[in-house]
Amino acid sequence: MDHPKRLGKYDIVQVLGEGAMGVVYKGHDPGIDRPVAIKTIRKALLQDDGGTDLAARFRNEAKAVGRLSHPGIVAIYEYGEDDTTAFIAMEYVQGRDLAQVLGATPRLPECTTIRFMQQLLDALTCAHRAGVWHRDIKPANLVVTTDGLLKVTDFGIARIESAALTQVAATIGTPGYMAPEQYLGEAIDHRIDLFAAGVLLYRMLTGRSPFAAESAEAVMYRVLNKEPEPPSQIPGLSVPASFDPIVARALAKAPQSRFASAQEFRDALAERSALHIGTAADDATVVASLRLPLRRADAHPPSGAASRPGSAAPSRWDAASLAPMEAALTRFMGPMARVLVREAARTATDLGALQDALSQHIPDAADRARFITLLSGRGSGVGSAARSATGGGAGSGGVAVAAGTVQAPIGAEVVEHARLALSRELGPIARVMLKKALGEARSPQHLHEVLAQQLDDPAQRARLLDALRRKPG
Repeated sequence: MDHPKRLGKYDIVQVLGEGAMGVVYKGHDPGIDRPVAIKTIRKALLQDDGGTDLAARFRNEAKAVGRLSHPGIVAIYEYGEDDTTAFIAMEYVQGRDLAQVLGATPRLPECTTIRFMQQLLDALTCAHRAGVWHRDIKPANLVVTTDGLLKVTDFGIARIESAALTQVAATIGTPGYMAPEQYLGEAIDHRIDLFAAGVLLYRMLTGRSPFAAESAEAVMYRVLNKEPEPPSQIPGLSVPASFDPIVARALAKAPQSRFASAQEFRDALAERSALHIGTAADDATVVASLRLPLRRADAHPPSGAASRPGSAAPSRWDAASLAPMEAALTRFMGPMARVLVREAARTATDLGALQDALSQHIPDAADRARFITLLSGRGSGVGSAARSATGGGAGSGGVAVAAGTVQAPIGAEVVEHARLALSRELGPIARVMLKKALGEARSPQHLHEVLAQQLDDPAQRARLLDALRRKPG
């Protein structure tokens, strides 16, 4: 078929995927110079019988995700139409879907499984609080980025609470991941997503589906009538028995017997990880297991890093320097902090890059700001210890952004205020621009000037400066 050179304001760069309904393109937004993914559907399909539901579902994806803002959910920028095509422009994510990852590694390491589940459940917590239920959680709808982070995508059949256009059949979903009430056409709520998440947990722990069968009908029968074998009792796998009650509750036939919320599910996994992760003896194994097969082939450890897989940390970051960072991150991430710090230390080239990598694991903006404050060294010694490790100067108690560079104080509150103001003008690219500006800025005022200089539109520049000069909060 002939592909367009442009959709709306977006230039088409290449085809990412093609199917019977439409095409997914990689595009370019010339306005703010960022890549986008563009999901399309041919309007001719919407004119056939049943096209009304299809059109509603397509628009619903934009509506559902448009009301969500979370680093674990692929962001949607715009819904649009031209003469022949309806399209959704969304965040372009480099990586592979989890189905591809599991195809290469059917059974994931335990700490990787916990990490992915916690990220998924964080995203579902955000969606459910906004009254949005995904309804089709499965590996193909979860993207693993090149940094090993999990993002939820494809909300095409999401249900928005109290929205009439989403009242499509409850049986929409994917066999094997659908909850019993979906098969039965009964009333559904957010707990269908928790059931699907339980199926995914079982799949990652064991390398198999809990309801695997030769036909969709047989799968449905198992979901409705059979209890899956507890993971710890599957021969040859050695899955810890502490996972059994978590899996059993997530896969309960009756919704009221499942976890009441994604947060409760996450808390149960956090208790499990606290029992297993965090000892020095386990640390090497845990860090090694996070090195997923999707890591870029051109990614190499920093110069001087230990070459043995799972070593505690590259030599440029000694254990004493990383310990305060672990302590700070533990306040927000629990026992997983040890894993995350050592993984980030493998690729971080300076203090600013390490701090940025760690802060991205904290979904709440206020918590991120508090974490950066801890890293700045005020009252904790974190900043000075890390600067010493990378050869930096003594610093001043502000946010250190580059090893060896003496900075005027740029506090965490100033950084977060700048990020929010810039995000209102530029969207998700703001974080990248802010990070670059922090590498140049010598004071809060200079930071404002550097950020404004990166905007070409005078009116936009004036709005940004006005917002930046207002007191945070």
